[in-house]
Amino acid sequence: MTGLPTLYDYTRKVPCEDDLVENFLNIAEVKKALGINESFVYEICSDVVGDVLHADVMESVKYMVEYLVRWSKVLLYQGQHDLRDGVVQTEVWVKAMKWEGIVEFVNAERKIWKVNGELAGYVQNWKSLTNVAVLEDWVFERGLFKSVQDENVSKKSIFVM
Repeated sequence: MTGLPTLYDYTRKVPCEDDLVENFLNIAEVKKALGINESFVYEICSDVVGDVLHADVMESVKYMVEYLVRWSKVLLYQGQHDLRDGVVQTEVWVKAMKWEGIVEFVNAERKIWKVNGELAGYVQNWKSLTNVAVLEDWVFERGLFKSVQDENVSKKSIFVM
């Protein structure tokens, strides 16, 4: 174990309250509402699930993005302090993409992204590929995880891209 509260923000000092989720998802009424067999026991970290999904962990999706970017818009986003899927990791594989627009994308200006006048991160875009680096404190305190409840923030977050 790393001792880090979360792999999505290595600077956080407050641990995630996973036990609240685990307790909630093990309530009989919640299971019934979700159509889950009552004998099922939800665990935050399950060795059984981990073993089954092991082959899918850390598999590159670069080839999928290379295909999609030719036919549709692609949005990539990472948190500034994301240890698992961070800005640097994404930049490395994006620069290695086989796509006719990759040189222009890499050379495209990184624009400052603000929501309601507050710095939220930066956006880099070329044609159908957009990459967003999000400030973690904005994500957790004012942003993406809370923006679902604030229609104006959600719309600005989506339409800026």
